Amino acid sequence: MKFRCRRKINDRSGHLRIGQLACTVCDHSIMGHSIYVIILGLIGTVITAFDIVRIINCKLPVRSPSQTRNNETVPTDVERDLKLMTSILGIEHYTLIMLGAITEYPMLHTPWLLMQLCVIIVEVTVFCVKVFLDGLHIKRDEILLSVLTIHNWLQVFCLFHRQARQSR
Repeated sequence: MKFRCRRKINDRSGHLRIGQLACTVCDHSIMGHSIYVIILGLIGTVITAFDIVRIINCKLPVRSPSQTRNNETVPTDVERDLKLMTSILGIEHYTLIMLGAITEYPMLHTPWLLMQLCVIIVEVTVFCVKVFLDGLHIKRDEILLSVLTIHNWLQVFCLFHRQARQSR
């Protein structure tokens, strides 16, 4: 496949491999569409808004004995507040990727990209630890969710990459 990136990232060999990989992945016609990112942001915002309403309207849950650990549990109100803060950050990130796709301002994608990159890194780390400790036991729904997470991240990254190249 031909390297078609306009911007040259110089290294001793002429190009940095990460830059080449980003350009190669993002040069495909199916990657980095603003409509896809807008729909992703809209769906994420709606689901997260329903989650916030559910958390606010829900009474404090009763914990089962399997959720407690040596009497070192987090209080339920603290757990509820942390879930609420995470959901509010989720709405902010999904709204920002929608606005970034609409206004073609690439820096609005960075909070979502960085947060999802952290999620992907944690998932890979947990997968590696599980493989070393328990062996390879994969569920089909986990595979689909992981592939979808990586695909969505690549879609937003490629839009970010394309918009950043055009703004120069």
